[in-house]
Amino acid sequence: MLDFTEEFKEVKIFTGVFWYFFTILAVIFIAIFSNNESLYNNDNLLSLISSSLFIIILLYKFRISKNKIILLIKDYLKKLNLKEIFGVVLTQIILSIGISSLLIAITYYTFPEMLNSLLEESPIAEASTYQGLIISMLITVICAPISEELLFRSIIFKRTSKRFNIYIGMIFSSIVFGILHIELAIIGAFIFGIACCILYIKYKNILIPITVHFLNNLLSFLPELFSDPTVTVESTPFTESDAVSFLIVGSISFLIGMFFFIKFVMKNKEYLKCRFTSRNKEAFTSQNS
Repeated sequence: MLDFTEEFKEVKIFTGVFWYFFTILAVIFIAIFSNNESLYNNDNLLSLISSSLFIIILLYKFRISKNKIILLIKDYLKKLNLKEIFGVVLTQIILSIGISSLLIAITYYTFPEMLNSLLEESPIAEASTYQGLIISMLITVICAPISEELLFRSIIFKRTSKRFNIYIGMIFSSIVFGILHIELAIIGAFIFGIACCILYIKYKNILIPITVHFLNNLLSFLPELFSDPTVTVESTPFTESDAVSFLIVGSISFLIGMFFFIKFVMKNKEYLKCRFTSRNKEAFTSQNS
């Protein structure tokens, strides 16, 4: 099996994190001093620009070339396991439903007024137009899977695993990944990060976790995609009967999702014994000449 975890130039964690925050701050700085109020007040557009810029910089840092991309895609098509990919995505969606439902129910029993206040707010203000919806989709479905997998799997996970071991690299990168997805529930993002790490070390091709990330975000975004962004739906007060329903649905969904997640980990536990090791570049070239 070809190892595409070592085919591209190594990028240090500091370098990846630096450019991640630099692109965000640079785009905000430009927006402020451009005197373009519509640009400055459009968080989604700024996010799209910074994410796209970050991807371009990372691809440059990885020394991506046309031939390498072609080899990467060919290897990806050979290794692609749609059954496993859709299994991981379905498990993540079930877990997300479970965790979100449980959090909503718990929040109701602890801070009911805060929950109703949050439910009254629009989750994506800029998506109230079709243009805003398209921008939001590009960020969520295209930019996020590419930029986040390159940063968290190809850089943080791999570098930390080389410095310590696969388990520490997997846990550390997934914790950071979860913290940056706090609005989607840290636990769900952490579990998703673990699954993507396993797929990366198993197939040794970053396009596999990118595909899983892409499908997960696409399916999560579909309700917004098929809704009318110009129509505002008024939310009704959250009641105790709603909380009980969310608690039941959340508990069942979480248990089912965790069952399949643990099954996935146990099925692939042999790959957790692998290591990221440098290989002979000439050997790789001879295999593909």
